[in-house]
Amino acid sequence: MAVAEIAAIIATVNAAAGAINKVAGTCNDLSTIGSFVGKLGQAQVDIQAYQNKHKNNLSQEELIQITLAKKQYQDRMNEIRELFIYSGNAHLWDEIQMEMANARKRRIAEMRAKEAARKRAIELTIWVGFILLISVAAFLAMMYAISTYADPLDFTTDLSAVLLLLGGLPLW
Repeated sequence: MAVAEIAAIIATVNAAAGAINKVAGTCNDLSTIGSFVGKLGQAQVDIQAYQNKHKNNLSQEELIQITLAKKQYQDRMNEIRELFIYSGNAHLWDEIQMEMANARKRRIAEMRAKEAARKRAIELTIWVGFILLISVAAFLAMMYAISTYADPLDFTTDLSAVLLLLGGLPLW
């Protein structure tokens, strides 16, 4: 299953790179390449997030797949950089790199916020369960204490005591 996630990231890199090559070959407008570069940037974040999430639990096959995906990403980004430079738009490439860095930072912050929210939810669930357990235990302890130490009432002969306990005054 983990290899499938890496394969999906590689497929994203390939699809975005293929689309960029098609667009670059058919038009001179580099603004149409922006969304594809964004997908490549997202793929880089996904690769890094996957690697961070499974730090020491990666198999050899997964490590090889990640290394190949990183290499493929770098190759595609170099092709796109050259495309921008050769078209005389090196300044746009620098701006795209800045925006990609900002997008990566936002994505990482979003992922960290989701993880923190998940941890808070787990902690809250544990506390609620603990409080519920203590409440049930206290209730059961009180019921045991009442049944053990309280004097039993004889309801058939001492009805006036029952009425007094219920708040009513005996009428006789």
